Amino acid sequence: MNEVKQFSAGHDDLIHDVAYDFYGKRLATCSSDQKIKVWDYDDETGEWLPNDSWKGHDSSVLRITWAHPEYGQVFATCSIDRTIRVWEEQDQEAKNGGRRWAEKARLADSKGTVQDIKFAPTHLGLKFASCGADGIVRMYEAMDVMQLGHWTLMDDIEVVPGAKDPEGQMCLSWCPSRFQPQMLAVGHGFMLTHASPTTTQIYRLDPHNKWLPHEVLTGHTDVVTDVAWAPNVGRSYQLIATACKDKCVRIFKLVEEGGRGTTGAAGFATGFATKAARKFRVLTVATFSDHAAEVWRVEWNVTGTVLSSSGDDGKVRLWKASFLDEWRCMSIISAEQNTNDFGENAMR
Repeated sequence: MNEVKQFSAGHDDLIHDVAYDFYGKRLATCSSDQKIKVWDYDDETGEWLPNDSWKGHDSSVLRITWAHPEYGQVFATCSIDRTIRVWEEQDQEAKNGGRRWAEKARLADSKGTVQDIKFAPTHLGLKFASCGADGIVRMYEAMDVMQLGHWTLMDDIEVVPGAKDPEGQMCLSWCPSRFQPQMLAVGHGFMLTHASPTTTQIYRLDPHNKWLPHEVLTGHTDVVTDVAWAPNVGRSYQLIATACKDKCVRIFKLVEEGGRGTTGAAGFATGFATKAARKFRVLTVATFSDHAAEVWRVEWNVTGTVLSSSGDDGKVRLWKASFLDEWRCMSIISAEQNTNDFGENAMR
């Protein structure tokens, strides 16, 4: 049985996010203490060793996202201080000296807290999307991947017009498939009279390259705190998971309606253009309230077959579908008790 190993992150306040790099050999943490820490995994000892620690923002750091390693060791962070900052490793600097990671860019277009940030799939280039309390999704791209100090604001999507709710929350996730048009799942919760207070929508480009909302993932009764689009390995449909303050984890299936366009090497461009106008049928395949507390994070494994969720109950729960496509809890991990429990519904 896998062992849960603890290590002290050394932060002086609440840890908001932990993000692994592409290979899972390095992770970064961020906290309300305004610090960012990077850790390297030691294969020989099985321990996480500190790489560096530094004050990264002027307020609580909320999220971290790693770029694909083909662009080097690069990640971005966002904060309550309304900025996004891009960091790159400096190999010539000593580890744990506070200068190993250099700030390459600082983006301050948001009029409110920047609450989520995600790099796009690598086939879309070096770009990321951010969202926050001002109700706007912004997309930035490095037109020259060798010049990380220069990022162009490519799009801004007003998801919640006139958002002024200080308790408002936004989150997002890219569709990872290279065989679909660019799509984003955007979750939000704003207590506004002229808009749905909480929802998750699928955005994609129209033929005029304008981002528009399409399908809605329904069923949420409180603020959506996280959304995760599953990697698609051989499936004919898409899976999206959400975490919500209504104490539920939900899994949605997106089934493409209509026939498929021309694909393959010769017809890739034609198929891609056709897909831009397509629609998806949304099915709710699972709703779990096992956390019995507000759920804050959901994340898929690299094949999109196992979903992990965490919440205020202090537990990480792993979900997997049976051969009958029924989703069940396969494992419960409690870091405080250093346990890994397999319950009655475990998939063996």
